Amino acid sequence: MNHLLVKNMTSENNELDKFDSMPFIALIHHISRNKLKYSMKNPNQIDMVHEGRYLMAIHKRKNLSQDDLANIFGQSKGTIAKALKKLEDKDYVERKIDENNRRKYILKTTKKGKDLAILLIKDFEEWERNVGIDKLDEKTKNQLRQIARKSEKLLNDN
Repeated sequence: MNHLLVKNMTSENNELDKFDSMPFIALIHHISRNKLKYSMKNPNQIDMVHEGRYLMAIHKRKNLSQDDLANIFGQSKGTIAKALKKLEDKDYVERKIDENNRRKYILKTTKKGKDLAILLIKDFEEWERNVGIDKLDEKTKNQLRQIARKSEKLLNDN
């Protein structure tokens, strides 16, 4: 079938569209990319690729360190440090030295950061409802988590 023809068909006509022939990993990438594009429409002037995700993680977890954030997102410590500096400069996050380990910084959202994190979380939840992610059953979500774990392990083992 002609590639252009496949591209222009729609699922509304019960015919193939570009997503029907797309490899699974490409579907995941496409969904993720579209979510980031959607998030960039936020009026908060915050980088949703890094800063927004980090802010939400800091808000959701207690006693999170910079190293923890690097591990969660698979980012370098330098990338995390740069993003945290921006979040601090915007008064969204504060870093405090851990009383048990003076070389470790514990991250905490400020009042302004907490308010923004709550808005961003609501935005993520709304997007998930709009695209139907909230309709996935727990078994499917757990399978996707397991695939993510295995893919990261495979990368780290090599």
